Amino acid sequence: MKSPTVWLRENAQYYLLRDAQARVAHQHGMEAPSTSGEFFWTGVFIPIYRVMPWGLRRRIMVAMPGSHRKNWAKQTSPEGPAI
Repeated sequence: MKSPTVWLRENAQYYLLRDAQARVAHQHGMEAPSTSGEFFWTGVFIPIYRVMPWGLRRRIMVAMPGSHRKNWAKQTSPEGPAI
């Protein structure tokens, strides 16, 4: 069984992707993929997420465990010749 934070992240990514695909298709006069789904995601989460300021989004993401919290190694300066 997935942890609640993994479930939340995966579902949020899935429904945000579907919403983005629908908006791009609409902008180009194409038939959009279906955006119907669970009411919470399509009727509550996505509209709130779209108007939420970036600073608040970032604070929420930092507070939740997930892949976005990986500590990446700092880039080092190149040593020696490139060839």
